Amino acid sequence: MIIYYRVHDYSPVKEYDTPATVEYGVQILEQALRERQIPVYLDWVDHCPFSPETLCICVRTRPQKGVSAESFAIRRENNRICLDGGGDVGTMYGLFELAEAVRYHGVEQIPEGNWSPFLEKRGVKFNLPFQTYAEGDPFIKNRETVKKVAFWRDYIDFLARNRYNCLSLWSENPFEMMLELSKYPEASGVPAEERRRNRELFTKILAHARARGIQTYMITWNVRISPGIAKGLGLPGELGARDWDPRSIGLRQHAEVIKDYFREAIKTMIYTFPDLTGLGTSNSEEMVGTAEEREQWVVDTYLAALKEVGYPIPFIHRTNMSNGPVAQEMFLSQCKDADTYISWKYSNAHMYSHPKPQFEKLMHAWDGQDMNDVQVLYTVRNDDFHNLRGCDPVFLAEYFKGMKKPWVKGFYWGADCYIWAGEFQHAPNSHLQWEHAYQKHWMQFVMLGRLGYDPELPETVWTDMFTWCYGENGQSVYNGLTAGVRILCGVNRLFWINYDFQWHPESLLSTTGFKTVADFMEGEPMPGVGVIGLQEYVTAKLAGKTPQGETPEDIFSLMEKQIAVLEDSIRSVESDPEAHAGELECILFDLMAWKALGRYYLCKFRAASDLLFYRQTAEEEYKRQAVALLEEGLSHWKELAEMGNRHYLPYTMPRVRKTFGWGLYTGEAARDIYLAKEMQFVK
Repeated sequence: MIIYYRVHDYSPVKEYDTPATVEYGVQILEQALRERQIPVYLDWVDHCPFSPETLCICVRTRPQKGVSAESFAIRRENNRICLDGGGDVGTMYGLFELAEAVRYHGVEQIPEGNWSPFLEKRGVKFNLPFQTYAEGDPFIKNRETVKKVAFWRDYIDFLARNRYNCLSLWSENPFEMMLELSKYPEASGVPAEERRRNRELFTKILAHARARGIQTYMITWNVRISPGIAKGLGLPGELGARDWDPRSIGLRQHAEVIKDYFREAIKTMIYTFPDLTGLGTSNSEEMVGTAEEREQWVVDTYLAALKEVGYPIPFIHRTNMSNGPVAQEMFLSQCKDADTYISWKYSNAHMYSHPKPQFEKLMHAWDGQDMNDVQVLYTVRNDDFHNLRGCDPVFLAEYFKGMKKPWVKGFYWGADCYIWAGEFQHAPNSHLQWEHAYQKHWMQFVMLGRLGYDPELPETVWTDMFTWCYGENGQSVYNGLTAGVRILCGVNRLFWINYDFQWHPESLLSTTGFKTVADFMEGEPMPGVGVIGLQEYVTAKLAGKTPQGETPEDIFSLMEKQIAVLEDSIRSVESDPEAHAGELECILFDLMAWKALGRYYLCKFRAASDLLFYRQTAEEEYKRQAVALLEEGLSHWKELAEMGNRHYLPYTMPRVRKTFGWGLYTGEAARDIYLAKEMQFVK
């Protein structure tokens, strides 16, 4: 088969000049055709005949006014499959679409249609494991991985294939690790040679992202400095200590030399990395004073530096714990001709909960703000599960549709306490066939990227994908991993705590420890989405009332249904002798773990409900039921612990500051039984 795509440059220096994005798309399509044993020949697009004798593919980039550069159309014309991209990136996406159709169904089944992005920006939040917001194994054990160009090349290629166009890189202070500041040459605790290597690395990362149609943003936590920076500025090293002392924070914030250091660092970052798209920061976290006083620091540093650069630099302004209208008035409105965005945590730290979170309304995010002048990017956080595979395309499709507002330009997703880089959690095993965590968790990455581009994708896209990956087991694997995530969404709706350090549902851990049945009794549901919490439900039932909304019983029914799906999936996969080796064996462990975790949660929630009934009625039968449920729950926790012990290595969690390993908390799960037995009725 001939692919006509090359564009003549008519230059005496080079034969043709096809964008790197299109070249990569052709490479992926060529690979899919060769997998089908179809010979491939490449030619110039203006050589494509109008009515060829044999089927061919004609690839053209045709920008049009009012049409996204990431759009594409596929048509069959006179024995030609014609791909027209709205821009180079759209052409690349169209080539990926053709490759996928060829891979799953063959050349004759290539669909016709028009595609364009639903959300303009679709990105990932990647926490660089240097100068981190909190320390822990996900960062410590990935420091060598992220120094490898090969990791970034493969990761960025993977993101591009799945329609991501934004890579945000997060660090408290990335300047120290890679820049040479002529004005402050001593302001770094990182050796000069290491900084040089890092500059070389990030030059390659940013260039490769650009070659894949991916914009890059370096996002900081504003005023953070290290002891090495402080000493290099002639200040006490203690001023860079991570002690959260408001006096130290205030001194950093108001020291003129620190402001000047940041101005120099920001300008140097822009000049050093021409392929870097933009920057970002916040006017909160480790700052003191009113919203206006905090914003003034951002104005005095970031805005001043951007103005000195003299040309538009895209900017993402976070509004965590701060004031969006103040950021818009004092900073963003002053960035003339640059793409600027306000970032808002769409579901706080728990995206896997409800598809229509209401925190903007509940927190009055945009009160007093003219949204005609604002572009919003949602920060989407999965601080819900990191060990187990899973995702739910039905949930995500509704989630993204709920984002569609005139002022919303898109999202970037990730975690605060985790990065999907090197595989550091898995116990040594012959079925460990991947090198990087994003490869294990491909389901989540693929669905978030693809559904952000097109939330109307039919379910057959996923079932075809899973069948191609796992053969006859594909449908069962898809059903089971989807069911596990649906259970966790129900858990988060019924027991809601905003942030990752307060609540990590995969482990039941927080900075205060393992969440007990007493915590579940006192817990509140996710606000603003019509979920009835346990306490409200029990009170209403005892009063003979039927509360309106999603009740605990509704969520229990959902969990039971999804547990049944998991059981069917496990039986189906277990019955295949080939499923006891390779990646399928690993997936089978995850399915079993999801089932055990779901059953544990179901028992614990029901026990909490019975104990609430007991607390209000003094009927001992409720207490006996609760104890029996918690004893059953302990057996499920032990199953979960066995899966974890055989499959995963414990790791220290950066924000929760606990060691995650289900087997480490079997005693805590057993303690719930004691708590229930000792609970007394008090009038």
